[in-house]
Amino acid sequence: MTDSLQEIIERAKSGNLTSADLQILAAAIQSGRVTLATGQKSVGIGGNADESVILTGSHNVVLNFTDTEAVLKILQQLRPSTNPPQSSSPRATLQQLAEISKFDLTQLIDQCLEELFDHQGLIGLAVPCSEKAFLKNFCDRLKQELGRTNIQLRQTLSLNPQVISVGKAAAKIKQYKKLLQTSDVICPIRISVCDHNSSIPKDFWQQLQEAFRDDYKYRLIIVMVGNQDCFPPDTVLLPHPQFKKSHAFQWIRDIAQAKNWMHLSDQWMQKMTDRCLCNDSPVGLLDVGLVYEHLDYTISLLQRNPSLTAEAFLEQLD
Repeated sequence: MTDSLQEIIERAKSGNLTSADLQILAAAIQSGRVTLATGQKSVGIGGNADESVILTGSHNVVLNFTDTEAVLKILQQLRPSTNPPQSSSPRATLQQLAEISKFDLTQLIDQCLEELFDHQGLIGLAVPCSEKAFLKNFCDRLKQELGRTNIQLRQTLSLNPQVISVGKAAAKIKQYKKLLQTSDVICPIRISVCDHNSSIPKDFWQQLQEAFRDDYKYRLIIVMVGNQDCFPPDTVLLPHPQFKKSHAFQWIRDIAQAKNWMHLSDQWMQKMTDRCLCNDSPVGLLDVGLVYEHLDYTISLLQRNPSLTAEAFLEQLD
């Protein structure tokens, strides 16, 4: 034990610690160099009954004070530093878990992140999925996973010649040039053209490529959904989302744990898979649209009725 630490401990006993003393003593206690022991049965070695110092083989110091009041003074002053550390990964709350965008999508998001690393300016991501709920939840999840505060998520634009011309649709996107000076921009695009011979998606993309030729610090992320045959070239084609029973199990498990409803997880799982399997889905896969409908219904049910019992909740799923 250094002389400076000895002097600090003497001042601590008399309650005359300075702020600098506190920092040094706090570091010594947190590192285990100093251990405080109180109580009538405390045993000291190398001192007397009133004040003992134990120096272990590892050079840790154990201080035994019979003056409990002096020790309490130390602990009071060190309280902000001696509280047990918070868990670095606290258990997710029900509100955090009950977000539709949190349901699976992990593989798709991982592929997107790989494409977006070290990329600036215009990039197109194309997902062959026509479900309306998918586009919103996918973009919400992508924004979350990018983990930045400076990300702008714009309103969905439908590329439909009966609603908007190609030129006007491209002009709307061009307005985001100023935003690219300070943030990433995510633009959801729904390609509503069914004819794979149509040049509309290609013309739209070419106009964007011409408009965003300059170097940008941030990314303009165009997320397109629709028929795979209609996606323009030079975009990143991602696979169709695949929702499996294991994804349903994981989502139900986490919410059931948060609600302390583990006893109903198997029944809930059965109800969800029965509702979300359909003949048109590939074997073993849940229908994307039906999954989102089920998630929306169950989350609304939980949020509207926070005091709902497990049994009453199951009845509502019938």
